Amino acid sequence: MKIVVLSLGLLLLVSYIDYVTGDEFLFFVFYFIPVALCAWYISPSGGFGMAFLSGIAWWLVDRLSGHHYSVAFFSYWNGFICWVAFTVIGLVVGQLKRTLDKRQQINAELTKALADLRHSTEKIRELQENLQVVCAWTKQIQVEGKWISIEDFLTNFLNIHLTHGIAPEAVRNLVAESENYFRKGQSGSQREN
Repeated sequence: MKIVVLSLGLLLLVSYIDYVTGDEFLFFVFYFIPVALCAWYISPSGGFGMAFLSGIAWWLVDRLSGHHYSVAFFSYWNGFICWVAFTVIGLVVGQLKRTLDKRQQINAELTKALADLRHSTEKIRELQENLQVVCAWTKQIQVEGKWISIEDFLTNFLNIHLTHGIAPEAVRNLVAESENYFRKGQSGSQREN
């Protein structure tokens, strides 16, 4: 809200100075200031609204200052061209702000990713430097004095996410066990008959 009030105040000040100096002193570039403020601090639509108001203000000051044109059309044309210039400035400044904001967000994400990478690298180096003890019976690993499963170790310390599948060797063993089970079941049922 402060930016809107400041921008409107600047627009009134620029309009007044433009009116006082008359039509011989080209002052329209100073109308860019309130437009740029709104586009930067509020939004592109705020910049567009201020460009509209600045265009009207410039046209009114031009009319009230007694600037005479050979044809009235030129007054409207000049007002329109000033409005277009104000709008373009608002759009450019708004785009610059969005680009800067996006760049800052990307830099923050990159900084966080680099910090995570440094932490992970330090943890991996620490784990690589120490001898890792694995239980020969339970296949658990000793980390920081605690025994944990290898899956927990990979997930919690190396940030590796696991899923489960079945190896071809396990499939062959499962098939062989199933076939033995069914053979035993069939030979037992044949003996009962």
